[in-house]
Amino acid sequence: MAGTFKQIRRRIWLILNILVVLWLLLGVLSMRVPPYEFWPAGFVAFSLPGALVLNFLFFIYWLLKRSWYVFLPLAVIGLGWNHYGRLVSITWDKELPEGAKTLEVLSFNVHIFNAYERIVEGVPRVSEEMVDWVATHPADVFCLQEFYSRVNSTEYNNFNRIGKRYNRHVFASTYQGDRVKADLGIAIFSKYPIVRGNTIRFPNTPERSANRAAWVDINVKGDTVRVYAVHLQSMSIKAEDIENTYSAIGDEESFRKESRNLARRLRMGFRARAMQVQQLLDHVKTSPYPVIVTGDFNDIPFSYTYSQLVGELNNSFEKAGNGVGATYNGPLPFLRIDNQFFSEGLEAYDFKTHYEMPLSDHFPISATYVIKPKEE
Repeated sequence: MAGTFKQIRRRIWLILNILVVLWLLLGVLSMRVPPYEFWPAGFVAFSLPGALVLNFLFFIYWLLKRSWYVFLPLAVIGLGWNHYGRLVSITWDKELPEGAKTLEVLSFNVHIFNAYERIVEGVPRVSEEMVDWVATHPADVFCLQEFYSRVNSTEYNNFNRIGKRYNRHVFASTYQGDRVKADLGIAIFSKYPIVRGNTIRFPNTPERSANRAAWVDINVKGDTVRVYAVHLQSMSIKAEDIENTYSAIGDEESFRKESRNLARRLRMGFRARAMQVQQLLDHVKTSPYPVIVTGDFNDIPFSYTYSQLVGELNNSFEKAGNGVGATYNGPLPFLRIDNQFFSEGLEAYDFKTHYEMPLSDHFPISATYVIKPKEE
């Protein structure tokens, strides 16, 4: 009798493992479907990390049981290793080639330097600390999303505090907003000369919107590199939205209302970002120079947006980072929504997520690139 129950239990676990594999395959396929054509694909792809983790747990389970069923999750891990690499990166330290020409790029959604938290009383002290951290960082290029600078303020003119004070070149794609006349948007600061730059405006996006992209061509000791700073459509999910959903558990009507609210916002974001990333990539493909695409993409590595980007470019975290690399400093843990991508002609040698700077709702990320010598 005990042997019969044991056999039934093994079959149940095997069926569950097969269902997880099917879930995983469906998730991988969903990442290739534009959410503006079939929005449910966005939700299936969004759930893919759960399938990857469960498949790995089944691998451990069958391994401990010394069952030949272990080859099922093992085969999935082998075939889908690049997707596990999106979840967790393990790379070895690389030594820079002697005489290599390098470029370090910092990307940071600075959350308006927290100015909105006390807009009537003025910019709070935490903003000063964040500005000073950015200004003194050793990176060669800063790509700042949700940048904020007071127009008529010497003390809070962040163009001066980050750029002019340190002899950095600057290109800004901003709009003027709020009651104290501030510039808001994207700012790119560079140690090296900025040859040219422009803005990419996304369709169906208001003029006064932080969701945009900017690009600059930078002359790095005789070589030109095009750098993009990107801020795609936000998820528009606040901490209280998640808290309200959790607190509504047990109240069927309230939970249904809060869940629908979250789903609606996610659906709108999936569709908008899918269209925006296509416009961005169309522009990237026209670049005559090697490119680095940085910013707040507001999408996880298991999304149509991310898949389109890694289809054309390399991801710096995957090539030179370690760990989970979470960049969202909010109520949803382990989210990596800030990224840096790079093209041929460059190689990533180091990638860091700066957890020592927790004052924004995003953590800064930086990567060091080697500019490969041009072929004769």
